Amino acid sequence: MLTAGAYARPGVRSCLALDLGTSTVRLWSPRTGTVITEPAVLCRPGAGRQVAGRAALAAQARGGIATWPVRNGVVRDFFACVHLLKLLTADIPLPSDTAYPVLVGVPATATLRQRNVLVAAVRRAVGGRVSAVEEPLAAALACRPDPGGDLVVVDIGSGRTEVARICDRSIVAAERVEDAGSVDRVPAIADCVRRLDRPRGGHRRLLLTGGGATAPGTAARLAALTGRSVAMPAEPPLATLIGLRRLLTG
Repeated sequence: MLTAGAYARPGVRSCLALDLGTSTVRLWSPRTGTVITEPAVLCRPGAGRQVAGRAALAAQARGGIATWPVRNGVVRDFFACVHLLKLLTADIPLPSDTAYPVLVGVPATATLRQRNVLVAAVRRAVGGRVSAVEEPLAAALACRPDPGGDLVVVDIGSGRTEVARICDRSIVAAERVEDAGSVDRVPAIADCVRRLDRPRGGHRRLLLTGGGATAPGTAARLAALTGRSVAMPAEPPLATLIGLRRLLTG
């Protein structure tokens, strides 16, 4: 059960929120005061050192070989992921001790091993006391500081789409949407919503988050196919990171 400020530590000024996606890494720390958004890619330009983010995309365009350490929302290359995070946080003045809190989003349908690998990669890269929070729950916190009652979250990422049912501030059921290569994921998402969410009285509201939530017509089609009202945060791609930040700061 999580509420805003659950990971806040009195007297500790440093903290880090991290949303590590298949295509994009988003970071926030009070030391920077702003969200850092970079492509989740590494590249070695010729015989030089590896670069990350936008610099890596530029190096790839010049013929470099790119590495994407995350696939379908989970770490596929541990050491590349560690190096990516070290490069992207190099300019953030993080403390050298292991006491400051670090929160990282994890897919609700990730296995225990996938979750542990993600936490280990983040810990090796940035130190701190690392905890993983399910991304749909963090996204719900971004929209509702106290996500009590029942809520269904649809998180549409570039590599992974999940539907999660939240009850009493905890995820009680979650399912990954398998689109079998289909370009149009909306029908499969609607089927998943109907399987997970069968309210006895009235319809629960759907919360639509993630980068794919902004695709034209997605919200309207989900509302029509499920018979539920659909809400979105002001910035769906940032919902997970904003929720993690609220857990750290209240």
